[in-house]
Amino acid sequence: MADPKFPYVKWRNGRPRSSHGAYARALGFVDADLRHPPNDEKGRPVGAWFNLQEASDFSDKRRSEIEAARRAGKLPKKITARRRTSIEDLLDDWSKSAEFKALSTASQSSYRKCISAVLYRPQTREAAAKMRAEVRAARLLGVAEPARELEAIATATPSSIGKPELRAFYNYAKSVRGHHMALAMIATLSAAFTWGQESVLWRLGPNPREGMEFDHPDGRIVLVSMPEFSAWVAAADAIERCSVGDSFYLALFTGQRQTDRLIMRNESDVEGRHAFRQSKTGELVDIKEAPQLTTRLNAARTRVKALKLRLQLEKVPPELVVNEDNGEPYDESTYRHWVSTARAIAVFGFLARDNVRKAIVRAERLTSELIRNVDTQFSPFPLDEENKARRARAIDQRARVLAEWLDVQAARDSNGNEAAWRLKPCPSLMFVNGAGELDQKHDQDLRDTCVMLLDRAGCDLLTICDITGHSYRSAQTIVKHYRARNADRADAGIDRLELQVRKEGMKG
Repeated sequence: MADPKFPYVKWRNGRPRSSHGAYARALGFVDADLRHPPNDEKGRPVGAWFNLQEASDFSDKRRSEIEAARRAGKLPKKITARRRTSIEDLLDDWSKSAEFKALSTASQSSYRKCISAVLYRPQTREAAAKMRAEVRAARLLGVAEPARELEAIATATPSSIGKPELRAFYNYAKSVRGHHMALAMIATLSAAFTWGQESVLWRLGPNPREGMEFDHPDGRIVLVSMPEFSAWVAAADAIERCSVGDSFYLALFTGQRQTDRLIMRNESDVEGRHAFRQSKTGELVDIKEAPQLTTRLNAARTRVKALKLRLQLEKVPPELVVNEDNGEPYDESTYRHWVSTARAIAVFGFLARDNVRKAIVRAERLTSELIRNVDTQFSPFPLDEENKARRARAIDQRARVLAEWLDVQAARDSNGNEAAWRLKPCPSLMFVNGAGELDQKHDQDLRDTCVMLLDRAGCDLLTICDITGHSYRSAQTIVKHYRARNADRADAGIDRLELQVRKEGMKG
């Protein structure tokens, strides 16, 4: 027997289902099985299918509803099929895919940062702060929020990106974002292209990244000296960001990454020991707690208790580093902001006549002024890539110009009076690196510092790995980047060489 024919109803094996054309769907009507609700007031079986009469009644009712909507002048909803054509669309689809969501939280976070860097032009801190204020104002007023300026590659189609275009983008990113970020941005684009090859939405061709070689920078080997460490911590404490100083102490005495320090909890039940789990490896690191770290963490617990009372918190998080603004763990962006602010205060000093706000404004103004004018200051000393001796001299001259500029600012603002400082400047936190570029000591350099100090203290390689949580497979890397640069060991080697040549017969 053929199924009965009712408008807006179709039958499947004797079971009715509503069915609408494009116009009816655009008016908001949706297809659905024609069944009774679970709680049927007439006592029919739960979820029972409509019988023939009920399906006919539904058809008549739905036809009337659609006709009434048409007479009332109801406009169909616009059906806009999203066109996926640009790199921005590709990155958006990839970041929402099941494959992306299956990645670790740390990998997703890292990729999202790089996606933002690929899509949007870099902003100065002042421009970023201004945009945040404009976004807040737009939300309050209920108007459209301002949008960041897109990079040219964001609107390009994936098919237009070949090896030459990828190379050009890498060179551009390297100049405006730095070497490490440029490599990360290329890796992100490559991952998105690879995903797009297997996506039914994209069906991309070959990944242009395949077969390309990109130069990698030398490992960043930077030591934060004890005076610099003390000045940086003192600056954080002076601007009421003691939590940043707490994180620095954890870095110096545990050698852990920034990400791990921000989520670090003490999982040890043994007095005098410190146990925590690394987010990257999942490994539990259990080490003896140094007295200096114990003192700092005890002070941090006292501060957190006071913070709980001040903010009327029901409880405080178990993390060791707690944001003074809200009594919560830091997000990485906020933490980096305050690390940068504390460094600027340490570099340019804290005048006794200033309050915290004025000190921050002064330090950030001088930092921006230096970055804005550094190319002009360095221009008389071009880098000769063909002659290593001349290149080294140019880097030394740039370092001298930088030191002189920093000294001039300090002398001008203090009128040459040492008593004018609440915290004296520590200009060595800002320096000229081996590439001849303006550089600053980073929070991550404290991890390197911990390793180098352990090495100088005479710890062997496995001991260093046990303390910092480095994998044993990275032993050769640690030797290359850290131990080979131990000046004290080199001096001792020269002493042994001197004794040996005497034994071999050299006199004097």
